[in-house]
This record gives sequence, C-alpha cells and structure tokens, in this order.
Amino acid sequence: MSTSRTGRVLVATSGSASSQSAITFAARTAASRGLALELIHVVTPTVSVGPYGVAPDVAVRQAGREVLARGEQLARRVAPHVDVVSTLVLGARPDAIVEKAHDADLVVLGAPPHDLLGRIWTGSTVTGVAARSTCPVAIIPVRDEEPKHHQVLVGVKSTKHTDELLAAGFAVASQTGSELRIIHAWQLLSPYDNAVADRLPVPEWEVEEGRAIEAMLIDLKMAYPSVTVHVELVHGQAAHELVDASEYADVLVISRPLHGGFVHHLGATARAIIREARCPVLVVPPGTTAVTGEHAGAVSTLAR
Repeated sequence: MSTSRTGRVLVATSGSASSQSAITFAARTAASRGLALELIHVVTPTVSVGPYGVAPDVAVRQAGREVLARGEQLARRVAPHVDVVSTLVLGARPDAIVEKAHDADLVVLGAPPHDLLGRIWTGSTVTGVAARSTCPVAIIPVRDEEPKHHQVLVGVKSTKHTDELLAAGFAVASQTGSELRIIHAWQLLSPYDNAVADRLPVPEWEVEEGRAIEAMLIDLKMAYPSVTVHVELVHGQAAHELVDASEYADVLVISRPLHGGFVHHLGATARAIIREARCPVLVVPPGTTAVTGEHAGAVSTLAR
C-alpha cells in the first residue's frame, strides 16, 4: 500500500556536530526542492511516574527544546524562505523517528562519530532508522567543506531487487549533472580462494553478472541519456571497496535488505558503509518505486 507524502524533509537532531551538518543539508534540500522542513528531537523517558510508566524529567525536556531552538535558528540562516517547524517527541529514538517519517519525502540524520562511545550512543539510532524507514534516508558526515567530484556512486550487492537502487542513482546523477559509477564487489569465502582468484582469468559467472547489470541499465540509459555510466566489477570486500571509492564521490547510494514481518536490520556491509563512508550516504528502501518519482527531487541535492 502506498503512503501519501506530505512534501517535507524530516531531520532529527541531537545537537551534535553531525546533527548540524544534517540540518544544513536538510535545509538546503528543502529550499532547492520547495519542500517544508521539520526538525525533531527525541526525548527518551527517564523518570518514573508510578507503576504505569515513565516520563522525561522537566530539565531533559527543556534541554531538548533548546536543542531544537538552536537547530531551527541554523536552518533559518541556511534557508530563510523555507517553512520550518520543530517538534519535541517522546519515545525510543529509532521508533519515534521512523513513526514521524512515515509520510516524509526524505529523512536526514547525522552520521555516527568515529569514536567508540559515539558509535554506541548514536550508531544504533542511525542504523535503526535506515533499516525501517519507508522513505529514503540521507546520512550526512561532518565535513569542513563540500567537495564537488560530480560523481554519484552506487553499490550493487546483487542483481536481485536492485531496480529502485539503480533508478535512484540515475535520478540523482541526472538532476545534479554528475556521472554515475556503479560498483559490484565480490569475494570468495576463504582467503586462500581469494588469493587464487586474483591470479586466474575472469570467471564466467562474473562475466554473466556484468551482463546482467548491463541489461538492467538499458531502460534507465534511455530514460536518462545525459548520464554517463561506468560499471565496475571488483574482486574485494564490498564495504572496503565502496568506502575507498566514496573518497571521490559526492554521494554513495545503497539499498537495504528486503524484510518480511517484523524483522528489520541492516547487513554488515551497509552498517560499515554508514559508519566509515567519506561522503553522504543515501539508503534506498526496497520494494517501492517512490525514489524514481516523488522522492527523486528530494534527494537531488545530495550531489550538489
């Protein structure tokens, strides 16, 4: 069942440096696409109010309002003409953000910091939202400047369930005047087999994978004739290859696993990319064509 979108960008802020980068990006995105902007700060219940539940301490609520006020000031400086609202939300962070984002066009989060404590504190929130959101999730690292490589990087894990992923990559590349680089990395199970593979001719199944990807691109190349596409099949660990390649990209587009029931998770490759990528990461939800249409504009500033 499709979800009616409200024409807004949702950004979650904790007041951290990465949150400021996320707010700046979200405000610019909203301004360039004519969308509204909503800032949210999630307050976790902390103080017991009897046998029936918990409620946040007054001081914690006040601190949250101050975080939102500073974030709203930043957003208005970056994009003075954007309609900005802020909301203090009570609940568990990933759950609350996913619930607020159910009708958004784009969710923007700050990337987890590289220190261990920061990863523990914020990493579960970022990966939890990226694993469950029904709209694209942009994860923005802290950067002193905005490099312009004019390259959109797409990581293809498998030729199955990649239609939305490739369509999102083409849409962003087209709208930003960037080239599109598609990397499909593969690796054998044992180190010995991998060492031997480096010395052997290209296996037939790798040739077939390349042909399968090229076949999937035929219609997209016709739809986006101005986009220059490079496809690379690389022998190596997928996260390592994509993180290295992200040094020269303006955005890295990946997808998450197709879930069933109530089980939602990101694979080890996606988690490593979110943690280590050197450019913004766009996580595309599976099983939807949203990113090829109404969402495509919302994410186009990722490579601007």
